Amino acid sequence: MADTSAQASSPGAGMEMMRATGDLIKSLARFSWALSVYTAGQAGSMLMPGGASAASRAGAMNDIANAAGGQLSGPVRTTYAVGTNLSSGLIDFVFSTAGFGPKGQTPSGPTSGLSVPMLAGGLRRVAGVRTVSSGALHRQVPQDELVEALSAYQREAAHSPSDLKSIVVGLWKSEGLSTTVGKYPNEENTFSDPRLPRAALPIAHVGFGSGSTEALVFDPAKLKALFALRAARDYQEFSYEGIGAILRIYERGLFKVMSGALGLIRLDAPDGPDPADFFAAYFAQYPPEIQRLIAHGYGRIIAFSNMNIYSALQEITTLPPERVEGAAHGAGFAFAIMNSTDLPRMLEASAVPFDPKVRAAFQNGLAYSLVFFDWYVPGLLQSWEPAGALETELVELARAEAALSRARGFPLAFRLQNARS
Repeated sequence: MADTSAQASSPGAGMEMMRATGDLIKSLARFSWALSVYTAGQAGSMLMPGGASAASRAGAMNDIANAAGGQLSGPVRTTYAVGTNLSSGLIDFVFSTAGFGPKGQTPSGPTSGLSVPMLAGGLRRVAGVRTVSSGALHRQVPQDELVEALSAYQREAAHSPSDLKSIVVGLWKSEGLSTTVGKYPNEENTFSDPRLPRAALPIAHVGFGSGSTEALVFDPAKLKALFALRAARDYQEFSYEGIGAILRIYERGLFKVMSGALGLIRLDAPDGPDPADFFAAYFAQYPPEIQRLIAHGYGRIIAFSNMNIYSALQEITTLPPERVEGAAHGAGFAFAIMNSTDLPRMLEASAVPFDPKVRAAFQNGLAYSLVFFDWYVPGLLQSWEPAGALETELVELARAEAALSRARGFPLAFRLQNARS
């Protein structure tokens, strides 16, 4: 029998042991995530000495986790991917910092120009949830308070028109507060109040739509009546986009459970609409333009719940053909907001290797985010200095659309008047 103690004492064996241990820890993380009914203690007990090697135990748990993941679909599979990728990424980061990570690897692949480091991407998503939540309340909001808070968020963001991060914070807080208005109905609330800043109305209606969808449990007739009553005339369509976001979150499965645990929805939230044929019966209760907006909200959450934009767009291409363009636009919009500090690079690298219609929809979503930002904080696009050719093209498109919005008196709801094709 070989002298295992001598092997273990060699530097090379030590490095291999550390790498195997890292693989085992990552496998435990994947295993625990995929089989969330297991406690951390049960998973942790598999680290105890004895029995198979760390490498073989890692392989066994990967097999179990992969088998579990293979049974998932839709948003549940998305949540599984987010959890396993994020946990593995964090562990890789720790081991790489300690000198045990792989050397010489660089981002590669068809969307490498849009890549975001795993840790940064995960933290940005967490920051987004926390910021939206920080604006939300758990009570009715008096109209005066709504006016004051939305105005304050917008004024704070407008201090520096070129500070995209501050703009995003203002947008997310406004969305959170407006979600509250939908969840906790107050007879005095109205978005037609002339005291409300026009700059905040698009994002406020998105949040209001999401919260109202939860409160009314997707009831189309009640939502239509509520939006007609409470929404500002030229911004009512923004409310319908929020339906799609909640549609994604409420799909039965792990994603819904996780959303409840994070406080995004009630832990005892009821089921959403019938998911057959991608909610065909539910979509049919709305006119085509509203259906596009619902698909947009759904795609927005697809982007948020995937750890890279390539996998998000891949998932979107599996949707019914009539939903793909709206969802891809939503993914581009969400991707821009999540990664606002990298937006110049994202614009320049936005020619993703998908069908031309999908690519155009994604790029239109990116350009629309600039229009959205500029409406919230006028002057952003005026101060923007694009560098690359594609970035310049998309910024010029956004500038032209922003000018049309000003002339019209309001931006179109998640679409460009002269979109790329």
